[in-house]
Amino acid sequence: MKKILITGGNGDIAKAIAERLRQRGGYDIRLPGKQELDVTDIDMVSCYVDSFTPDILVNNAGFVEPQSIRDCDIRLDEKSLGINLFGTFNVAAAVLRRNSQARIINIGSSAATKVHGTWSAYCAAKAGVVMATKCWAEDGVHAVCISPGRTATKMRAGLYPYEDRDTLLKPEDFAKIVCYAVEGRYEDGAHINVTLQNILGLLDENDR
Repeated sequence: MKKILITGGNGDIAKAIAERLRQRGGYDIRLPGKQELDVTDIDMVSCYVDSFTPDILVNNAGFVEPQSIRDCDIRLDEKSLGINLFGTFNVAAAVLRRNSQARIINIGSSAATKVHGTWSAYCAAKAGVVMATKCWAEDGVHAVCISPGRTATKMRAGLYPYEDRDTLLKPEDFAKIVCYAVEGRYEDGAHINVTLQNILGLLDENDR
């Protein structure tokens, strides 16, 4: 059985990925939440990966708190950069120290390439994740980045409570693309943008 670690385990995307993998079978899946695995805590991550060293890591933990840089609480930006960017480095490094051939799947965001005035920390962090993925691939790491567009998650509902959910990507559809990455379908360094508008073109016919 392949061992898979999915960070940010309490989120809708993590749960959808885990459910999709369970349906396919053949995986030993762990999806710890922050209390069990704080991706910004070097010692906690090291200990966790010592006890469960995955063959495949899905760096999914995320955090966003929109605010203007002009009057921001800088600690919130520190938290966003820490979870979204440093956390990705921290867990990947811990896994690769123990399993140099592990496959790394970074969950990015369409915000990595789109401007959002009050999302600067989140956008910058996700742009960093995309570039880190490309650099790791050039360094010989099996790494890809899969970026969801606007997705129907609890996190987004908190930011946009009155948004029409029918205009959003479903977590379970995004999870299908992540599973393709788990299976190694994309070349190392690839960045796959996934949106409601292009999802059908990315899915196998039997997954539509």
